[in-house]
Amino acid sequence: MRLVDPEKLYRFLVRAPAGVTAETAHQTILAAIPEILADPFFRDIEEEAIAAWRGNKSFLGLSVGDVDMFLTILRLTYGVTNLAGRDIDHRTFSRRTVKDSKVLERMEGRVAQLLRRWDPKLVGEEPREVLEASGIVRRAHLLQVRGPLQLSSDTLNIHGTGDVFIGLPWQAAKQAALAHAVDYVITIENPTSFWRYSTEIDGNYLALLTDGFPARDVLSSMVHLVRHVLLLAPKTPVYHWGDIDAGGLRIAAHLEDAIGIQVRLHQMEPKLALALGSPLRSQKGLERLAMRSGEIGRLARWLCTEAARMLEQEELDPTVPVIAPNESTWS
Repeated sequence: MRLVDPEKLYRFLVRAPAGVTAETAHQTILAAIPEILADPFFRDIEEEAIAAWRGNKSFLGLSVGDVDMFLTILRLTYGVTNLAGRDIDHRTFSRRTVKDSKVLERMEGRVAQLLRRWDPKLVGEEPREVLEASGIVRRAHLLQVRGPLQLSSDTLNIHGTGDVFIGLPWQAAKQAALAHAVDYVITIENPTSFWRYSTEIDGNYLALLTDGFPARDVLSSMVHLVRHVLLLAPKTPVYHWGDIDAGGLRIAAHLEDAIGIQVRLHQMEPKLALALGSPLRSQKGLERLAMRSGEIGRLARWLCTEAARMLEQEELDPTVPVIAPNESTWS
C-alpha cells in the first residue's frame, strides 16, 4: 500500500513532515548557539541529531520536539569541555552555564555520553564518575589524610597529623610534603573505613581517603603526596582498600593510572567476598579491567565468573597490610 499524496495527509493531521520540522530545529539551534557550533565536535553532534530527526528517529533519546533540551545538553557539555582551573560543584556549574542549578542532575547521563565521545580516554563507567573525572563534583572536597604531613605557610603550620586525620583544601594539599618516609601508603574508598583505619591502626603510614570515585582536585592532591613518598623511598608499597565490586576496582584502576605504579589491593580477596559477600549487582567495566595486569586484573577476572560475589568494605574491620621484609622503606 502506497500513500499517493503524503502532503495532504500531513495537512489533514495538522503536522509538518519530519524533514520540515528537522530543518526548523536546525535553524533554531544555529541561531541559539553559534559559538558552540564553531567547535567541529559539537557541529558534528548537531548534524547527527538533525539527520536522525529528518529520518523521524530519536537522538540521545530526544525527538525533534525536544530542541530546548538538546540545546541545554550541548551547553552543559561544552561548558565541561572548556572547564579550566579548580573543580566546581555541579549545582554552581549548572546555574552558571544554563541558569538552572538542578538541570545537570537530570541530564547527566546524556552529558556523560557526549563527554565520552569527546574524549574516549576519559575514565569512568557511570555518569557521575565521568563528571567527577572532568572536574564537576557533587560537593567541595577536602583531602582527608593521616600521616607525617608537613606544611608551613602564612595560614597553616602542620607537623604531622598524630593519631588522627585531618582535612586539607586543595590549595593546602598541593603545598604539603612528608616529614619522613613511611612504611606504606593506603588509599581507602569509603569514609567510615578511612576514619576507622586512621584511628584504630597504629604505625608509620600515609592514609588517604578517595571518598568514592575521587574528584579531580582530590586525585591531583593524592598523586602529589604519593609521588613525594616515592621520592623519599621509591620502593614504598601503595595499597588500595575498597569495595569488592566493579566500582571499587574502577577506583583502584583510576588511582593506579594516575600514580603511575602498580597498586596492590588490601582486604579485597575473593575468599572474603565468598565468606561474607552478597550477589554481584553489576559487571559494568569489568571486561576492560580484566585485561589489566597485576592484582586489579586478577580480581576483575574473578568477578567476571559465575562464582563472583561483592563485598562492601564496611563489613570488614581494618587490618594492617602484610609487607614483605624487603619492602620496608625505612627504620
